[in-house]
Amino acid sequence: MSKRDDPFNSRHVLFLLSISETGAIAKSGEKFDLSPSAASRLLEKYRKYFADPLFVISKGVLLPTSYFLRIKPRLEEFLHLSENIRNKEFDLAGCQKHFKFSCSPGFAPSLMAYVLPRMMKEAPLCSIEHVSIADNPLSVLMAGEIDLLIGRAIGLPPQAHFSDLGTGKRCILLRKQHPLVKKNQLEVLTVDDLAEFRRVSLSSGRKQDWLSPDDEIFSGRNKNSNIFFKTDRPDMAWKAMTESDLFLICTTGSADIACSLYPGLTTLPLPKGLKLNGPKMAIIWSDLRHRDPAHKWFRDLFLEWTKGQELKTKEP
Repeated sequence: MSKRDDPFNSRHVLFLLSISETGAIAKSGEKFDLSPSAASRLLEKYRKYFADPLFVISKGVLLPTSYFLRIKPRLEEFLHLSENIRNKEFDLAGCQKHFKFSCSPGFAPSLMAYVLPRMMKEAPLCSIEHVSIADNPLSVLMAGEIDLLIGRAIGLPPQAHFSDLGTGKRCILLRKQHPLVKKNQLEVLTVDDLAEFRRVSLSSGRKQDWLSPDDEIFSGRNKNSNIFFKTDRPDMAWKAMTESDLFLICTTGSADIACSLYPGLTTLPLPKGLKLNGPKMAIIWSDLRHRDPAHKWFRDLFLEWTKGQELKTKEP
């Protein structure tokens, strides 16, 4: 039987595990709607309970003590047991969670076209938010400030989980009256042909975990010379492209949506002979959310969308 002063519950265990990842009391407290003073008091309660400081400050960051590292597997086991019990009672229709994710701009249109209708039908009380992150998106994810990240699975910590998104197909998006369309009917297009025209280029502040769809296609000192408009929102250029000779290299999923909205647009295949290593992307999430039933349902939507994209990629 537990003591009357036993403070244990799964929410508090998550709080302690979060501190071990973020290295900050206040940041971990924010995720659980705790003020800095309330978060400090809660940590102090567990320090007394365990008769150990649990975390010590080193260069402005809280680091776990050797004792905390020893009990961490047991805390995770406690959390796993608690969440398994809750899983049986999870009511998706009544779930009211607010999910946050960060996604590369090229994926957003086709991804949201799949996820949003599913969410509205299956979890009408939930809501979703896309968060633009310029610096250290992985740190933001691991701190629990967002639920999912779509990026490159590079340098992931042990507490991160991921599922490969694949590379997807890239194509040229342009207007039907574009000179390249006629030229493509007469001869095989080359990269030099593309370089003769100004283009729209997708960019992102997330340089460390995101590559533009036109990466590797244009190279050398003049690789950016024919860029006319750079944006992280491809849809900003679609209408302008119907009235000009601008073109854009993007994913086929994004191009399909553009062509459905603007019938004056069409697509061409990339020049033959290009040996491209497509920028591999992944759906990434933190161990903090891994066993949460609502989060599992949410990330499964993204994973199911991924499978649909893989099938499209394999189509001739």
